[in-house]
Amino acid sequence: MDQPEPHTNLKLELDRCVKCGMCLPECPTYRLTTDENESPRGRLALIEGWVDGRLPADDRLKAHLDTCLTCRRCERVCPSQVRYGLIIDQARANMRQFSSTLLDALVRKPNYLRVGTKFAQALPLATSTPFGKLHLMHQMAHALPSAVAPPAPGEYPTPTTQARGRVGLFLGCATSVQQTRALYAALRLLQYTGYTVIISGNATCCGAMAQHHGDTKTVKRLADTNRQAFDKSLDAVVSIASGCGTHLDGLNPGLPAPHYDICDFLLTKDHLNTRHFKPFPHKVLLHTPCTVENLYRGAHWAGNLLAMIPELVIESIGEPGQCCGSAGDYMFRHRETAIHLRQPILEYIKSSNADTLLTSNIGCALHIAQGLMEQGRRIDVLHPIEILYRQLKD
Repeated sequence: MDQPEPHTNLKLELDRCVKCGMCLPECPTYRLTTDENESPRGRLALIEGWVDGRLPADDRLKAHLDTCLTCRRCERVCPSQVRYGLIIDQARANMRQFSSTLLDALVRKPNYLRVGTKFAQALPLATSTPFGKLHLMHQMAHALPSAVAPPAPGEYPTPTTQARGRVGLFLGCATSVQQTRALYAALRLLQYTGYTVIISGNATCCGAMAQHHGDTKTVKRLADTNRQAFDKSLDAVVSIASGCGTHLDGLNPGLPAPHYDICDFLLTKDHLNTRHFKPFPHKVLLHTPCTVENLYRGAHWAGNLLAMIPELVIESIGEPGQCCGSAGDYMFRHRETAIHLRQPILEYIKSSNADTLLTSNIGCALHIAQGLMEQGRRIDVLHPIEILYRQLKD
């Protein structure tokens, strides 16, 4: 059987777990199945059995690891501070648990994804095949359409007289195709607050999906490309998708300049307040992705920014830290589980009279928007910074 590579510290990391079980009720897949093998504690036990040579890395064991969403809610509650995300990523890599899917190929080449999405948007849904991943990708292309191209590579000077620095804007893959208006909102907000924005034409996929598939060679290649894409003279590199951002934060070595999520950056730099925004007497629903809650510990970021808009009513939805089921390409690979995890969010939206949902991760936005479309529900699914930009005073 395959054994861990000698340089790994899996055994040392696994020894942190005292098998207390506090993670079980926090785990999305354990909640659905009540199967110990589908819990963080159970998966760690399976990995430990493999490391010790007691269990083979067979399809059954790999399947239990594959069903993990890597939401890392378990890390939030673990009294022993087990680094579960690190362990499962290493185990997947050492077991050679990765595949090359159509989605993998598309997101690693943003231009391919852009062309494919535009082609899908041009086709009526009725003409698509009624089964498989292609149909789902077609639906998502229509559920979260983007009518504008992403910002072009180049330097965008701040129009303000008080220049505060230079930041790089990381476009991402799916974001640069289906959330381009959010990228323009980020660009304008950064300029508005005094920053010259640099968009690199060489930046590529962040590598998060490759990481969770255990494809370490691709992770390294993408990381090297992104390090070279940004100049160390930048004051910061800013991203807008929390799934991308948390992966960029984990690069070792990191990017040449400090990395920030856009909401964190705007709050930390403290250049915005209520006087900068026009009133908006409207109610919006705010969804906080598990990456923001569990990894960034930034559940307050978007809410605190949106609270600067006079008269805006913000209603938080979803159980804190619980994954909506998107989890990169998980919503394609484990469709039934993804639908179950999304359902409470869709039911809440259905019971609300709001017509705008805000979420700060492209995967969550696509997954939820596709579910709303299937229900025939018309509601805008936006990034929080899109509302902030819309309400900026001239």
